[in-house]
Amino acid sequence: MKRTLGVWLMVVISILFMSACVGASSAEPRSVTVNGVRINYLEQGAGEEVLLFVHGFTLSIASWTTVLELLPEEYRAYALDLRGHGQSGQPGSYQLLEFVEDIYAFTQKLGIEKFTYVGHSMGGKIGYQFALDHQDLLNGLFLIAPSPARAYFLPPDERASSLAQMKSMFESVEIIRGGLTYQLATSLSEKLLNEIAIDMVAADPVAREEIFGWFTGTNGTNLEPELHNIRVPTLILAGAKDPHFLSDWEWRYASQIKGCRFEVWENGGHMMLLDRRQRLFDLLVSFIEDVSEE
Repeated sequence: MKRTLGVWLMVVISILFMSACVGASSAEPRSVTVNGVRINYLEQGAGEEVLLFVHGFTLSIASWTTVLELLPEEYRAYALDLRGHGQSGQPGSYQLLEFVEDIYAFTQKLGIEKFTYVGHSMGGKIGYQFALDHQDLLNGLFLIAPSPARAYFLPPDERASSLAQMKSMFESVEIIRGGLTYQLATSLSEKLLNEIAIDMVAADPVAREEIFGWFTGTNGTNLEPELHNIRVPTLILAGAKDPHFLSDWEWRYASQIKGCRFEVWENGGHMMLLDRRQRLFDLLVSFIEDVSEE
């Protein structure tokens, strides 16, 4: 219990250093307006198998670049910048259900009928809620180190202190560059490191604070009692060395989803979409193939 509380005190502070990419996508970004918000996205491939990639807190479509580069043309893939992130609009409101409904409206606008949802970190919690609300659209749910389905409440003084520290880390590109350099096991080019840091600084400060409340309990939604209602094929991947989210938590949530496949990579951290991207890609393809055979 002490370990759990100690980890959570650092989650919101360190979560901004979650992942990044080491390449560049050949697809050109596009945009579409849904629910009054401009959503920036990438689209590639032309196959019938559709995948939708959803990033983590303060990140953007850049975090999926190297995974997208591995996908063959027979997969049609979309990666989007969530509201308040990347190059998407900043409407000033960032409730969990708003992210879910943006994704739903995005799929409807682009005529996406069925797809596999691939979510990382915060994108994983959004995925839980999306599966609860729109299961008919999903072929499968593939979650990488997803944020906890419930909020962990911090006492007011601890929350205020953590919030202040979190805000200070977005004061400059240099601070974020330092954090990324420290966190990443794979080195990045100076150009890409700058692009990621600039994207993270540009994330709406209102979004950062409101989403902070998801983790610390001020406006968090507890989805744990509803997880048993998820009835789509699901895989949750956890890293034994993830400094943010304990694999024990991930197992607890996975065990409540009927038939959920759960994996822990002993040498995996929170950034497996970067540090283990080939293995991650292989697991994703295997999951899609298994689901198609069911």
